[in-house]
Amino acid sequence: MKIFQKFGIYLISCLFLSQIACGPIYKPPAPPEEPTNEPNTHPELDSSIVNSWIWSEINLPTYSWPDGIAFGNGLFVDFAFDVNGVKIDGDKLRFFLNPTSPSPPSTNDGNFNYRSEIRTAPWQINHPLGSEHWIGWTYTFDADYVIDPSSPITIYQNHPGIVGSPPMIELEIAGLDRPRPAQGGEIQVVNHVLDTRFVTDFTPQAGQTFEIVIHAIFDEGANGLFQVWINGELLYNKAEQTVFDEYPWGGNNKWGIYHHSHRFDSTEVNTSITAGAEKVSSYMGPLKLLIRDSSAPNYRKDAYNIIKP
Repeated sequence: MKIFQKFGIYLISCLFLSQIACGPIYKPPAPPEEPTNEPNTHPELDSSIVNSWIWSEINLPTYSWPDGIAFGNGLFVDFAFDVNGVKIDGDKLRFFLNPTSPSPPSTNDGNFNYRSEIRTAPWQINHPLGSEHWIGWTYTFDADYVIDPSSPITIYQNHPGIVGSPPMIELEIAGLDRPRPAQGGEIQVVNHVLDTRFVTDFTPQAGQTFEIVIHAIFDEGANGLFQVWINGELLYNKAEQTVFDEYPWGGNNKWGIYHHSHRFDSTEVNTSITAGAEKVSSYMGPLKLLIRDSSAPNYRKDAYNIIKP
């Protein structure tokens, strides 16, 4: 009997030891990644999914109000009302806006020409919470560009695709005291979700080409992120909410000239004309766009060198 008892104890011990040796080993969960520019360990994975638009290789069909036109594999002309407001000019995409010429159509959408933009498609693209966007392009104001001291001009926005809603985030050329202490002409960073505006010390000049990189994570609270580089300098860097509570998604990206204060207001238009800033012409260089969802291998990893112009 003692022999069997010893054998039983031996057998149980062996089974226990085998479970320790062969069973699963506990590993504590990895800490959450911070929304910072950590080194991208696999840039080749991101490079393969970057959307790039080289304007000299793209055909832009004719378009008409109010239909616009899809072009360039994922882009759409969004304008009001000049059918020559967006054109390809060599290796640049040209935006042009004059509020009074050509004569705008009779419509409830506006009394003056006020928009020459392109955007990603579809209009309600609705990227899921946590989606990450890296965007890079060059921007040049024409040699006859005059800073408008009165009316701001949006040159980039991300919009939820809801008619009547403001964009979530945007870059805007500030007007005088819009907001204070803007003198007029500075690039300001706007987060409409939080109703905040930050006036940078960068003021584009006539004929000047400048590089823009935007990194945004569209999410709630401090899970969101908004970063802006101009000419390699990080001018804005905040972990902050970047989606509206009622529209919890990332929207479509838009670029160009949006002179929203000219839409209905003849006083604003006349003030710009008096200042010599009636017409605005600008040029966009090749565009790069990288979008990751939260399951991407390099999610929240630095892609600046991949996406910069």
